[in-house]
Amino acid sequence: MYSLKKLKVLLVMSLLVNVLLIGAGSYALSQKSGKELVKQVVKPQDFSDYYLQKTHLYDSLDYGKVDKIFVGDSITDHGELQTYFPGEVVLNRGIVDDKTKGVLNRIDEVVKREPKEVYILIGINDIAENVPVDVYEKNMEKIIQSFDKASTKVIIQSILPVNNQDFPNKIPNETVDQFNEVLQKLAKKHALEYVDLNPHFKDADGQLIEELTVDGVHLTGKGYDLWIENL
Repeated sequence: MYSLKKLKVLLVMSLLVNVLLIGAGSYALSQKSGKELVKQVVKPQDFSDYYLQKTHLYDSLDYGKVDKIFVGDSITDHGELQTYFPGEVVLNRGIVDDKTKGVLNRIDEVVKREPKEVYILIGINDIAENVPVDVYEKNMEKIIQSFDKASTKVIIQSILPVNNQDFPNKIPNETVDQFNEVLQKLAKKHALEYVDLNPHFKDADGQLIEELTVDGVHLTGKGYDLWIENL
């Protein structure tokens, strides 16, 4: 047990330490704005928890020879794509809500698998989140250049149309067409196969055929059948 005198001494010392700490903090803030200081301590998460969980899982798995890898967003993620290719090793590398930035961030895991073929379908979320078309093009260029064309055949697929007549989404098909022009240009530049899926998915009004979608963007089972049939 401390005596009353010792307790008083300890209390005074504690107060002095707190004063010194407050002074040090004030000095730091005087040298750097509070906003900048917070940035050093708290960094915003660039990607969702789901994205981080999926990429961690992908990195942790070992495979032998891989025949096909499908890379994309939720449209790819939701598909049971391996069932369409019995006897082949097919990996699904779709992640819900992903954009070209996210694909570029995780493309090394796909490249290291050295698949015979890689199918890339990405861009609808770039459009939905107003990513400038020139940024999209630069990201796609880097994604394409990540692969060794001598060992992996890269197939670029058109961004699918949306249906905003029968479903409440605001993605304009005119912008989808603009982004697809970029993909066509890149495919030609790098001598890659470009698969234009859109003629098979558009109705007479240029909308994603209603029976092929559950919400104007994502596909029904019949939509997946049609997709794979046209690869």
